[in-house]
Amino acid sequence: MKRIDMNHFLAAQNKVLNKDLGNFNIFWVHDLDACAVQPIPYNRRDFYKINLLRGEYTIHLADKTYEIQKLGLFFGNPLYPYNWIPKGADAHSGVYCIFNKEFFHQFGNIDSYQMFQPEGDNVIELTEELYREIERVFEKMDQAFRSDYQHKYDKIRNLIFEVLHSANEVSTNEIRINKHDAAASRITRSFLELLERQFPIEMKNQQVLLRNAADFAHTLAIHENYLNRVLKKTMGSTTTQLIQQRFLQEARVLIRHSSIDISEIAYLLGFKEISHFSGFFKKNEGISPLQYRKV
Repeated sequence: MKRIDMNHFLAAQNKVLNKDLGNFNIFWVHDLDACAVQPIPYNRRDFYKINLLRGEYTIHLADKTYEIQKLGLFFGNPLYPYNWIPKGADAHSGVYCIFNKEFFHQFGNIDSYQMFQPEGDNVIELTEELYREIERVFEKMDQAFRSDYQHKYDKIRNLIFEVLHSANEVSTNEIRINKHDAAASRITRSFLELLERQFPIEMKNQQVLLRNAADFAHTLAIHENYLNRVLKKTMGSTTTQLIQQRFLQEARVLIRHSSIDISEIAYLLGFKEISHFSGFFKKNEGISPLQYRKV
């Protein structure tokens, strides 16, 4: 499984890691490209992430699967792979911050908090009142981050601890997170690992090998219909839909950010004919791959 480092993550957001920034950054979802509110890869990251979410989501973290119905708070750390998938037609919004362990050097033990531990409450569903309270803390972080205040990073660290304390005070009896059974979570995790292992495409001879539901089911040694039922239950989408979403995501990146010919991109993604790839892309994006490259 790949591990996504902070440099790679920030580059995808058109930002550069700057040591003077204390390896901290904050993002408001409404300020990001529309692609940012898409399923993210199931991988480990080399940084911590605290994500305030508004909307309906499925979250996979290590061997657990969670469902957020409306409002939630997610804690990711470098030890466990995770991803989140927005669901439903409602708008998705929120804010998240990222930082690495060095950011808290000699400023408290971030790993001692239960939400960053294996059996901790890594995902918490929030009331509207608590969501607003934590959102205000993020607003203070953002204001400090953009300021010229000499000790702004100390202030941000204190605000992060404020979020952790707010989450810690939520009784586990009040956490209304639906967890799927272990077998379904394990199959889902294995499927996501197989899917992500094929990306990103970085070499011209790196053609994907698993392209359809039957390929994945065969590799996982389970029936295709069973795999489909599991993914529909845990992720809210069929096997084919999830594969196509990930292929489309990779196609966007290759078309927009590489100089590889459209025909070669089609080949790398396993399409036998460029016309099939163009039809697939236009059906989902509304424009042809060539038009998308020119935008």
